[in-house]
Amino acid sequence: MKITITFEPQEIATVKRIVADKLAGNRRFVQYRWQNNVAGPAPQVSDDALWQAQMMCLLTTQQRSGPNSSINKLLARHPFPLSLGTCRQSTDLRAMTFQLLTEAQGIRRTNRIASAVSANFIRLEHGEWDHLRRWRDRLVEQRSSTPDPAHRAIEAQAADYMNQFVEFGPKQSRNFWQSLGLTRYVFVLDSRIIRWLRQQLAIENGLLTSFGLGDSDYYQFISDVLFELCVRADVLPCMFDAAVFDSFDESTEWTDDVIW
Repeated sequence: MKITITFEPQEIATVKRIVADKLAGNRRFVQYRWQNNVAGPAPQVSDDALWQAQMMCLLTTQQRSGPNSSINKLLARHPFPLSLGTCRQSTDLRAMTFQLLTEAQGIRRTNRIASAVSANFIRLEHGEWDHLRRWRDRLVEQRSSTPDPAHRAIEAQAADYMNQFVEFGPKQSRNFWQSLGLTRYVFVLDSRIIRWLRQQLAIENGLLTSFGLGDSDYYQFISDVLFELCVRADVLPCMFDAAVFDSFDESTEWTDDVIW
């Protein structure tokens, strides 16, 4: 069986317009994505930044993480209470994390997050840092050059690597690298993207479902469709998903401490 998908001119125009309008409107989150992932120099990503990006991915899974959310308030705290240095000093990282998340209030999945923080920390400290740094360095090299759709392959492989960590999945494996400013062509997809697509594109009922995004094959299928749409619209995927996410937070603005 082969599925052929064609895009109407107005659908291509809609994708182009949402990104252009958000940039023209100086929406902070979209401007940040443009500078961090596209226009600015390749970020210098330390071990501390790699660890905090992991914490962000674990904390933002299956719960609200907009500008005024409990999650964002925790991630924006200075110093960050789950920094790499603090975790290395802890004698019981799981218990410390669970207590912190409970006291923060408004955060769900505290048991699962605390267990994942501990498991992923142990994995890294027992030799996985070298592998993580190698993927970082490959992406930094790509990010230092002009955007090229051929970069998508390495970005996808780096995401597959991250999917091995506890409580990661197709979305957070891509969100990890994108939040660090190192990817441009892989999509961070969740129910908001699916909702926007249903509203804006003439897609048959049943083809789009947020429930399927946990499945890697379905996630890749939707990503392939969106990639072709973004190519037609001459829009970078990282800018498209930033614009769509921001459209669900139009009544608020991110602070200067944009985390992801």
